[in-house]
Amino acid sequence: MQRRAFAVLLVAATASALGAAFLAGGAPAATPECNYGEITLNVRPVLSAPNPTRPGDTITSSGGSWTSCGVPFSSFYKEWLRDGVVISGPVQVLGAPTSFSYTVQSADVGHAIRSAVRPCNDESGCYASFVQSSNAITPVNPPPPPPPPPPPPSPVVAQGYVRDPTGVPVSGALVELYRDPVVGSAVFSPLDSATTGTDGFFVLRSPYTDELRGDAAANGGYVNFDVLGASEDATYYGGVTRTYDSATRIWLTPEQAIADGQSRFADQTLDLDPVPDASLRAGATGSPWCVITTKRKTLLATERDSTIVGELLVARDAIGTFSFGEGTEHVSNISVGIDFGHGWRLGAFAHATTGATSGVSISNVGDDWARQLRSDFVYAEYRKQTVNPWGGVCSTWYTIEPREWVGGGIVAGTDESQYLHQCLTTYARWRINQGPATSWFRASNKLRTWGGAATVDLGSGGLDLKAWTGASRWVRYDYSFGTRIHDHYLCGSDDFPKRSSRIFAGG
Repeated sequence: MQRRAFAVLLVAATASALGAAFLAGGAPAATPECNYGEITLNVRPVLSAPNPTRPGDTITSSGGSWTSCGVPFSSFYKEWLRDGVVISGPVQVLGAPTSFSYTVQSADVGHAIRSAVRPCNDESGCYASFVQSSNAITPVNPPPPPPPPPPPPSPVVAQGYVRDPTGVPVSGALVELYRDPVVGSAVFSPLDSATTGTDGFFVLRSPYTDELRGDAAANGGYVNFDVLGASEDATYYGGVTRTYDSATRIWLTPEQAIADGQSRFADQTLDLDPVPDASLRAGATGSPWCVITTKRKTLLATERDSTIVGELLVARDAIGTFSFGEGTEHVSNISVGIDFGHGWRLGAFAHATTGATSGVSISNVGDDWARQLRSDFVYAEYRKQTVNPWGGVCSTWYTIEPREWVGGGIVAGTDESQYLHQCLTTYARWRINQGPATSWFRASNKLRTWGGAATVDLGSGGLDLKAWTGASRWVRYDYSFGTRIHDHYLCGSDDFPKRSSRIFAGG
């Protein structure tokens, strides 16, 4: 009865509209008709989502476009489908169909996701079936996480050049870095290796490992390293001493570790020295060097020798004091230049030595007192070998290294009065005037390098060493000036000014 009434009304309204059109002189207009309560689909639901769509993203359905004839929508049902199978819903929502959304799950990756809608009203009930979206969304996997940043390179321990005896760069030489092992038969593998470029340059690195921490703890904070090189024609060797700066994570030379205001870079360049096959002991020769090796170190002999550690030159009306190994610090770096004869030669390198003795000092006993200063060190002869994985010895070489400062005191040695009143260029910056009853001190990074600082035999037929001490807070000069002479100069000549005291500050 209601539908027929709605049709009569439609007819009357249509006639009225047609009459109005004719009255206006226009052509009759067509008016669509619908059954009361009928639900009509105008546009299917459409999905929108990020492109590409990944788990965690949102897919939104428009809900579609619908018409309900003569009565309002009461509600609609919504659902989501994966490859045509319902995975969410149906869920009833009050009111006319509108947009709704879905959060993509990991299980949706690679599958077609669609929405479906079924609207309802209170006259005819619900639409005949669910209407799926006109398009589907197929999610994809999330992008792989970015690779972690590469770890920072290990700090540089040694860098330098391999050159043949004529000074020509050696290209393609294998260079290996070894921790200088404790004495014994233990075998050590290289910490790092590199191949020289066309310029002969190499860089060797190492982190601060537990083993190296142990070495540093036993050697006043220093670690000794051996650097071995080999080409088709020769074997090469060098050695360095380093201390690790935990604040900057850099291996420093002993001088850099102590000095204030110095640039904090790993090292001066290290030139490896060619090591001929002839060995330390007469008649013993090394065998060819080979790759993929480990290193073995054996103590052969020790010898205690007097070594120059400084000099003290004091002129008139002053007391000068030279201190070595102040407080409980007793570390020295000795540069060893070796010439065993028979063509066996090894260039200078530095090694740290420790001892159980506290610092020592010596003062002048009168005016115009100029002396070379000596203290005792124990030097050791070591045999070092590279060994292949099968136990075969690939090469053998020997080193003489300072092992321990046994000190106990400083001995005044050779008279150096000839230097007392000279102002050497090296020390020109210390040319300052001191008044009566004043004092002055100097602590240096290292003393001057001494030629023939010690002579060590150890069966080699005599070995001259060049030595210097390392850390500034362990080497110190103190001067106290009297009142007999008005002007005191740390260095100069007797002509400027006349009759003044001359204090040579040492190295």
